[in-house]
Amino acid sequence: MIERIFIPTVNRSDNQITYNNLPDVLKERVTMVVQAWERDKYQYPCDYLVLPEEVNLDDYYCISKTRKIIYEAGQNMKYAVLDDDLTFGRRNAKYWTGESNMEMSKRKATEEDILEMFDLYSKWLDEPNVTVCGCGHSENPPQDKPYSNNSSLGSALWINGNDFKDILPELELTRVKVMEDTVFLLSLLSRGYGNRVSQEFIFFNNSVHKKSMKSTIWDEQTFENTHRDHKIAESMFPGIFTILYDDNRSEEH
Repeated sequence: MIERIFIPTVNRSDNQITYNNLPDVLKERVTMVVQAWERDKYQYPCDYLVLPEEVNLDDYYCISKTRKIIYEAGQNMKYAVLDDDLTFGRRNAKYWTGESNMEMSKRKATEEDILEMFDLYSKWLDEPNVTVCGCGHSENPPQDKPYSNNSSLGSALWINGNDFKDILPELELTRVKVMEDTVFLLSLLSRGYGNRVSQEFIFFNNSVHKKSMKSTIWDEQTFENTHRDHKIAESMFPGIFTILYDDNRSEEH
């Protein structure tokens, strides 16, 4: 069973998209991870993890430090770390079975779908080669199989903390702000801890897809800082992570 669902959040005390779209039985397992200065603004009937006062928006590395605190809190359990602006979906099984099970290519997940997804991910995390798993990105094209191993994940991670708790102190997880999920995953993959990405269950990131929805963390991010973080990641994982440039020396993603 997924014991805890950590939702790191800031400046969204009145707009908890992920929490509001979870079935009630899963809301009971939620721990909102909040900054100390705004704890009193959150009135949701769930557990709270209040960050140290120095981990706040004035710290460039706030997001990666927050994630590390969550990984430390979850090191003895199976848990999820979900961005606060997500909704979930389900793809048509026709892409890997040849038989359609819905009218469209994908649809919004029902409460039953979400519960099935959590149960599936919990089972995956019991497998010896799966330490992290999660949903595919909604914008990525579907594949001809229900899941991929050791592939790209982000925004929504299901984690078996027991697998890597012994090496957690040695992981350099707070050197970047940008792509902190990628640094975390590459730190595990490069040490033999695998992941799995569902092609059936997907997520929609509302801050990305809805231009009217602001992101406190990312809206003021500059190219210079992003490039610097990418260079750090490149130095951390030589031969694994490489920055590609176009003809004008601008980064290509």
